[in-house]
Amino acid sequence: MGMSKHDAYYEPEDYDTRSDEIEHRTYELMKVGAKYDYRTASAIAEALSELDIAGADALQAMIDTGDYEKIGRKVMMMTLDYMERFAKDAAESEIND
Repeated sequence: MGMSKHDAYYEPEDYDTRSDEIEHRTYELMKVGAKYDYRTASAIAEALSELDIAGADALQAMIDTGDYEKIGRKVMMMTLDYMERFAKDAAESEIND
């Protein structure tokens, strides 16, 4: 039995492989010890210092629960998101320039 045309992987002709390269490079820049590693005290401090009002409110809501595990997860996810923006910008600059 052959593969249905609906099962075949579709890749448009105008697919830009740079997006895969950017994603891979972003990952490389965020590895442990790399420039945008989010698992450091300085990255956490920087991310927390740059919180907007919505982020500060979300973190405060976690703090108010008194659940230290949830607070820790929230802080780490905020830091990951923060550092990922910089890593992706750096990756895009490297690959597109």
